[in-house]
Amino acid sequence: MFGLGVWDGEYAMSVVTGFGVTLSAYYEQQLSKLDKETNVTIRAAVNQSLVTWFGVGLMLVFIIGVFFFDEPRVPLLDTIYLVLGIGLTLNGLFIRSAYRDGLSDTSNAIRH
Repeated sequence: MFGLGVWDGEYAMSVVTGFGVTLSAYYEQQLSKLDKETNVTIRAAVNQSLVTWFGVGLMLVFIIGVFFFDEPRVPLLDTIYLVLGIGLTLNGLFIRSAYRDGLSDTSNAIRH
């Protein structure tokens, strides 16, 4: 992705995408260390959150862009980089949040 971005001059968008790929891959690796049941539960929660955020976010972005800024078209490569980068970043952050919640001890027992 970085090579394609540099070739087309899309430096900022390729940085966003690269950050998203790195963050998502790191937390996917952390998630693979957990047992299967916890892994499935966390993935289901992450996918549900990600779809909700994407649906609402894309609707707002395109409504604001089309109606308020009078931009009926958006550059395709910029949009692909931005959506992919934000999606992967959100995926990584949601996995991180669910991973932390899954590992936290919710009991009130005092441990020595």
